[in-house]
Amino acid sequence: MIENYRETYKTWVEEPTLGTTLKDALKEMATNDEEIYDAFYRDLEFGTAGLRGIMGPGTNRMNVVVIRRVTQGIANHLKRLFPAPAVAISYDSRRNSRLFAETTASVLAANGIHVWIFPQMIPVPALSFVTRHLSCQMGIMITASHNPKEYNGFKVYGPDGGQILSQEADVILGEINQVDYFDKTMQLSFEEAMNTTCKYIPEEDEATYLDAVMKLSTGEDLSELNLVYTPLNGAGLGPVSATLTRAGIGQFHVVPEQKNPDGDFPTCPRPNPELPEIYQLAMALADETAADLILATDPDSDRVGMAIPVETGTYRVLTGNEIAVLLLDYLINTKPLPPNPLIVRTIVSTPLVDYMVRLLRGEVKKTLIGFKYIGAILTQLEKEGEIERFVFGFEEGNGFLAGAYVRDKDAVGTALLLCQMAAHHKKQGISMDDALARIYQRHGIFREKVISFEFDGAKGVETMKAIMERFRGEQREDFLGKKATKVTDYLEGETHYLGSATTCDMSIGMKPTGLPKENIMEFVYGDQTSFVIRPSGTEPKLKIYLFARGEEIDMVENQLAELEAQVRGFIEKGEQHVERL
Repeated sequence: MIENYRETYKTWVEEPTLGTTLKDALKEMATNDEEIYDAFYRDLEFGTAGLRGIMGPGTNRMNVVVIRRVTQGIANHLKRLFPAPAVAISYDSRRNSRLFAETTASVLAANGIHVWIFPQMIPVPALSFVTRHLSCQMGIMITASHNPKEYNGFKVYGPDGGQILSQEADVILGEINQVDYFDKTMQLSFEEAMNTTCKYIPEEDEATYLDAVMKLSTGEDLSELNLVYTPLNGAGLGPVSATLTRAGIGQFHVVPEQKNPDGDFPTCPRPNPELPEIYQLAMALADETAADLILATDPDSDRVGMAIPVETGTYRVLTGNEIAVLLLDYLINTKPLPPNPLIVRTIVSTPLVDYMVRLLRGEVKKTLIGFKYIGAILTQLEKEGEIERFVFGFEEGNGFLAGAYVRDKDAVGTALLLCQMAAHHKKQGISMDDALARIYQRHGIFREKVISFEFDGAKGVETMKAIMERFRGEQREDFLGKKATKVTDYLEGETHYLGSATTCDMSIGMKPTGLPKENIMEFVYGDQTSFVIRPSGTEPKLKIYLFARGEEIDMVENQLAELEAQVRGFIEKGEQHVERL
């Protein structure tokens, strides 16, 4: 927290090196104390997701001053650890992404660090790939993923191509805190940087990434497949179209209004492939072209969403869990599996895959929320010489990976596999809805839902903390009118087993989670319902993940609706919030 935010604001206004755009924006907020407070009450949080925030002037905003300070801290960190460090940089289509990428490269070059930067926007997985491929000590991606247009971000990757974990993030933060916003950053112009240690990444290295993606192919014939695709005005069009063209796709239609890069995202204010509303234009094009499938990638092209035809002129948007289940089922039935196959999922992703993998005599590893943990497991497998065991990793938020060539989710490779899966079912005369129904017939009906509550500004952070503490105080058998069988506090690192007469489980006691500690709570009930609650790591939201399982669809959906109502009631009681579904 910055104690005297007004003094900090004044320092920025009077700073002679501050650019005109930022200085004019500061002057506009001069009479708005609440806006000044929110822009300057703290430093923008740096963690395992790097930076992410609203663009604008201030210490709690994304701007070139903050980027320079953070990059200088990173440069100091790298120079302490490595005699000749190298960093790979990429960026997406958001406003200021290219500027922030060039600013990052310029500060690193001024510190004598070798920089590889893509000459054009490129997806996250390509950055993960080249970080490894070029033997860099770090990768940096300028993106705010699927956040609204007001946001941008700064994601940091380790030499393994995976997002850094909390221990390294804390060390880097210590270095950043030693850097003044205006006095201790080394700077060059980007033109000067390009004449020193900064170089563009050659086209052949991007091509090598696409070669690695093509190795995922199951060999399925795509010549009869009719696809509608939208990159949501992001960075996915080039790599996705190149991959599917190489795979021999029959018909490939791109939504015209969402084809070209545009950081304003004019037709999709929240460019998130999880959201049904972003598919309206794609559905209209799919209806016009009689498409078999709709795919959407987010602006940095690490997440992919899918909509399928359910009847003439009607398409249904699948959840990330449904996509994962369908894709895993396809991989299991079409690709040779290694002995003791390994699937990795987050604790908020569907447990249906646990039942599927059990029949394979394989293993499911569960991680905390965030693909960085899945990437860390892959890196550990590689060190242990067991990387061949890995088959599939996913998170419910539409993040998937079916190969070990990168350490983050990859919408490009997943798009290829989803098209091959769709072509496979089309040849068999089976709709993807029918394929999903067959999975439920074998393992039971599963339903999941995510709800969230948004809390903006500094007060919102405190409100979320208070709500989490209210849930943390409810580690008892009877909560929300139901009998809990176990309660896990991931911040404490313990699971509390409470026993259940319903499931004949008399286990009582505590057991360590074996996972890193984070501010997450999980409640499990004897009627096969459960929920997880946690503050989002990238947005000012509390997110709640609801789960239900049973044999009859009406019963399962009723149980899910009842659990949702109970959780909402507990949160809403006495709280001020703005809900965002």
